[in-house]
Amino acid sequence: MKRILSILICIVLLFSLCACEGNFAQVDLQSNIAIPEDGIINKSVLNQIKDENAIATFTGKSGDYSYEWTVFGSDIAEAKDINLLADITNKDGIKIEFSQEEDFGFPMLLSVYLNEKWDCLSATAYSDNKAIYSVSLTGTKESILNISVNKIVDSCIITPDATQQQATEGKVVSSNKDETKNDSDDVKTDEYLSGSLQSGGRVYSDGSDSEQDKYKTDPIPQGKPRPVEPENQEINNEKTYTCTFSIECSTILNNLEDLDPDKLELVPSNGVILPATTVTFFEGESVFDVLQRVCKENNIHLESSWTPIYNSAYIEGIHNLYEFDCGNLSGWTYRVNGWYPNYGCSRYQLVQGEVVEWRYTCDLGKDVGCDWMG
Repeated sequence: MKRILSILICIVLLFSLCACEGNFAQVDLQSNIAIPEDGIINKSVLNQIKDENAIATFTGKSGDYSYEWTVFGSDIAEAKDINLLADITNKDGIKIEFSQEEDFGFPMLLSVYLNEKWDCLSATAYSDNKAIYSVSLTGTKESILNISVNKIVDSCIITPDATQQQATEGKVVSSNKDETKNDSDDVKTDEYLSGSLQSGGRVYSDGSDSEQDKYKTDPIPQGKPRPVEPENQEINNEKTYTCTFSIECSTILNNLEDLDPDKLELVPSNGVILPATTVTFFEGESVFDVLQRVCKENNIHLESSWTPIYNSAYIEGIHNLYEFDCGNLSGWTYRVNGWYPNYGCSRYQLVQGEVVEWRYTCDLGKDVGCDWMG
């Protein structure tokens, strides 16, 4: 009897040890996972992320720079051991040397936290003088470089694109330094208007305003278009133009801890809901008009409401991501040619060739380069 009891005890202990080992192999996907010294993330961890359809963040540090990799379980087709170590230095830009030698087999988002604020709207990563990754910028006081890594290279160098000032002034910089164009080049004065008039009928601010208008709009910066009230909108269906539209929420990927858990599956792994797309619009249409059409044509959810006090539509949610879904200061904002208009999107009249970007902010605009909102 004692012998049988001893055998049973041994069996129970054996199963207990196996269970302990199994639990030890599991990781807490709700918290950031530190990248080990050798950089190797085991296949079993990626399988766990895949099986739980989770979003996991791996954190590391290289010299003065902190960085993190974000992976979505839904993107993992086949798990394998990967190396997430990165050597990051500042030489002619931000240089990143990867330890991983072959492609991951699924997209990974690399976020590099800088110790400074870059004065630019975006950046590009180059390898052997060829553009290899596009880089979005987020961050409030210091810039965060967000790179969707699909293809692994030995190293890359990230340099800023056009500065905020260049974009705000409407400058188009070409390879020929003598070919520089500004919004004001085609602007003429109309004595009957309190501002400047560009060919095409759009009125620009001359910078003389000192008070809010009746819809609580702060003075429009000099050289920027004045709002056109929806009731005064005149659309010419016989004349069409083109502009570029995009929708992204990459700043959420830097604030996943604040995101409503029910919304995790809605966030794309690279933060891009609609990549830069050329769209056609009619003369006189507003940003809101085009946004509605773009979302409908691309099956993207859109919800808005009318705000009489501002005489404009307010965007509550895009792609089922709403205001406050990622913190008390989160919501949607828009940028045109690098400028965040200080009035609603249904009051912004589009003209030929403009670049419109809808961006989700988690810090009242500060993390996407809009300082006036805060």
